[in-house]
Amino acid sequence: MKILIIYYSRTGRTRHVAERLAALLKADLEPLIESGERRGFWGYLRAGRDAILKRPSTLKPLTHTPADYDLILLGTPIWAFTLCPAVRTFLEQYAPSIRRAALFCTHGGGGPARAPAEAEAILAAPLAVPVLALQDRLVDRGSADLEISRFADAVLALPS
Repeated sequence: MKILIIYYSRTGRTRHVAERLAALLKADLEPLIESGERRGFWGYLRAGRDAILKRPSTLKPLTHTPADYDLILLGTPIWAFTLCPAVRTFLEQYAPSIRRAALFCTHGGGGPARAPAEAEAILAAPLAVPVLALQDRLVDRGSADLEISRFADAVLALPS
């Protein structure tokens, strides 16, 4: 099965999980890069506002073609209980070309909230495996490896 991991990471936590999954699954990795700036305190505030208002992002072009893959793993931080704007924009642009998708997320403690249902609604299809939702503090401590490995095993168990 050919897998592409597409993720957005403002702080590096979601990137860490994406890189770990890519190593376990021998998957290709594609970071979503926004044209705007989200660093620092003001970037944090703009990020939450844009997530709440479901504002689209302007994304730089991808280096991989999602239609070439059997499965897309989407990595998103949870902002204001929802998908981050970069992942939402990616889904809205590429949903018709995605065969199957799964979702992993990092969050401050509120869980994945509405993000899985929103992803399924945009895709017009259910996610291929249950969502991997990791608290930021577990990722920061390096205590999420077991959950990441279990998620990878669930992905590998999918029929081709």
